[in-house]
Amino acid sequence: MNAKILILLVTMTFSSIFGYSQEKYKYREEIQSTNEKVQKVEALIQQEFGSASSPGIWTSNNPDYGLMIRTKGNTFTISAWQISDNTNIKARIEKLMSKVKSEL
Repeated sequence: MNAKILILLVTMTFSSIFGYSQEKYKYREEIQSTNEKVQKVEALIQQEFGSASSPGIWTSNNPDYGLMIRTKGNTFTISAWQISDNTNIKARIEKLMSKVKSEL
């Protein structure tokens, strides 16, 4: 009985060490500001993620991550999530948000 418990504990330890239960990156934020400042932020978004999918909306068709950014009136909303293990979306979002927060 003790051997079975020991084997179970060792198995759980190894699986956590090797990242079998690694959580994917998720980010969501909504910021209220002025219309003028939100419009300035659109240029930053365009530099990082290219042209908008439709006016004021950026989405991703990348298989490694999901992205939805919306600028409307005085509101900036962003949602980003990691799909695969090979992605740099966290670094890109952190870089973008540091610039966005300094503008808003």
